[in-house]
Amino acid sequence: MRKYIYIPIVIFLGVLIASCSDTTTNPPPVTETGSILIDSSPQGAQIILDGTNTGKFTPDSVNNIDAGSHSVTISLNGYRDTTISVTVVANQLVSKFVNLTTTLSLSTYGPVRIWETAGTGTNQPSGLDLSTGNAYAVTGTDKDKVDLYYSTDGQSGNTFLVQSADLYPNLTRQTMFNVSTSTNLTDTLDSPNSAFQQGWTNYMDDAETHYAFLYDADGHYSKIIITARGTVNSIAWVEVKWIYNNTGADRRF
Repeated sequence: MRKYIYIPIVIFLGVLIASCSDTTTNPPPVTETGSILIDSSPQGAQIILDGTNTGKFTPDSVNNIDAGSHSVTISLNGYRDTTISVTVVANQLVSKFVNLTTTLSLSTYGPVRIWETAGTGTNQPSGLDLSTGNAYAVTGTDKDKVDLYYSTDGQSGNTFLVQSADLYPNLTRQTMFNVSTSTNLTDTLDSPNSAFQQGWTNYMDDAETHYAFLYDADGHYSKIIITARGTVNSIAWVEVKWIYNNTGADRRF
């Protein structure tokens, strides 16, 4: 009789031991991870993984990423954000290189001729609209578009100057000048930091051979150079060429 009582107990202990054995021999699965090395041209771009800023900048690696497909966005001021898909492989380093596309938007105008303010009419415009490349008379119907003009006698009273429109009676648009040390308008040098600081004035001499950086009333930067000078019937003129940055507050060229 006693032997029959032991049988259920033995069965119960067997099940219990088997159950304990299962939990110890089958641990939870380990997540497999890999790494991504991201580089870009230009370098120094933010690395954003699956919508989260990693705090890292190209070139750099992001580690301990779950194996599988991931979205990586490269972000740099002045360039378009670029997003790529990367497949992470467990225990491997995947390298990716991204060429960034600039947002720089420039327009080149000229040569455009402008005439001194004395003795000229609407057919001999003295003023210039930097944003469109058009020359206008400082007393004509489009005078409010003028950013700068060719002055008859300039601020000193005895020299010809290309100067800010607001220095002419009844014109209001102010343009600041910063004469450079270069004669190459396409040298890709960026404008100095900010207008209205040291080094910026409201004119340039018409005999200046270096180009000047400009900052206009709309907050746009330009680079302008005088390419020719002359007179017709004792009326002086200059021809100018310039590069206009279409993006406000963008100093890049």
